[in-house]
Amino acid sequence: MQPPPILSPDFFQEMNPTYDWLREHDPVHFIEPIQTWFVSRYADAEAILQDNDNFSLENMPITDLWHSDVKAATRTLFMDDPDHARLRGVLQKFFMASAIKQREGMVAQIVDSALQKVKDSGKRTIDIEKEFAYTIPIDVVSIIMGLPKEDFALFHDWAPKLNRAVIPTLTEEEKEVAGQTAREVGAYLTDHFRKGNLKPYGEDTVLSLLSDAVEARVMTEEEMIPQSVQLYIGGHETTLQLIGLCLHQLLKHPDELAKLRANPDIVQKAVDETVRVDGVSQVIVRRVAKDYSLHGRTMKAGDMLFVGNGAANRDPEVFDDPLTFDLERKFPKPHLGFGKGIRYCLGNNLGKLEARLAINALLSAFPDIRLPADHVPDYNDNMMMRGLLSLTVDLY
Repeated sequence: MQPPPILSPDFFQEMNPTYDWLREHDPVHFIEPIQTWFVSRYADAEAILQDNDNFSLENMPITDLWHSDVKAATRTLFMDDPDHARLRGVLQKFFMASAIKQREGMVAQIVDSALQKVKDSGKRTIDIEKEFAYTIPIDVVSIIMGLPKEDFALFHDWAPKLNRAVIPTLTEEEKEVAGQTAREVGAYLTDHFRKGNLKPYGEDTVLSLLSDAVEARVMTEEEMIPQSVQLYIGGHETTLQLIGLCLHQLLKHPDELAKLRANPDIVQKAVDETVRVDGVSQVIVRRVAKDYSLHGRTMKAGDMLFVGNGAANRDPEVFDDPLTFDLERKFPKPHLGFGKGIRYCLGNNLGKLEARLAINALLSAFPDIRLPADHVPDYNDNMMMRGLLSLTVDLY
């Protein structure tokens, strides 16, 4: 029997049966409701993500489904080289692993502050996503952006609205909310940029580097604001959900959790295995630049494509026993959770650092944290930023 189709409610709650069927029977699948191709095998996904001649991010059909102000606020995300390389180069060093390592103390303070609020609440049952993880990535991004602390709360409200803004199936009313949010964020960042004081903590920030690039005519002010907006879209929901998904996997697999408790230094293995088996990014969007044939199907120039990195990460041709969460897993090839090639996720080092510190802090503070006996996971309906709508845990 054929499993639930992509984008159906049942699919979002359990993707594996659909992925398994597609890899075997229809590896180049056409999603009729949104007129988009879906590629599910690792070898195909890996090749396409590195093929910048046949696949593009410019003139993406999916952006036509968004509010016009959201499309304008994210326009620099959809550029090919040389413009992509020019803009990425402004912040490349800022997000390198060595630079992110120097910010570990700052991130740890934010994690500790979030944890202290949980302790002070005295609650024994909480929603980890809403009551612990939610503010961590927003505050981290706000600091590295160079925003004053009194304005962080603005982005606590804006961030989730920005993340929903790029879902292709929004109602017209939801699109209007998304457009209003994009305008408000853009106006705030423009005003802040023009007022100056872009290094409030005494060191380079994203906005100070972007400002320097505008001054040096490497980029324009019109490009700077979308670059800033994209950082919130890419830096909040993804990290929030990564923390929740990683904790969820650990609590579902007590043997693996015991390994991490015995050796907290292997927390990165837990993060990587979560990204592989239940990652935030389930698809990476591309536009077909030239007619391209694969497995007997021809994708026409101009068609939209979902590169199914989530399906590829569970391909049994690459990963043994791919549905098993295993902290001792040997990776014959890297997972594709952060992409591949020239567009490999710029903020991956920061997101992984936040997740590592948050997970270890929780496990240390609550030695017997557990899922409620009646726990049933409830996932959102966003393939680009998959995650749990909530994660209720009992604290002990």
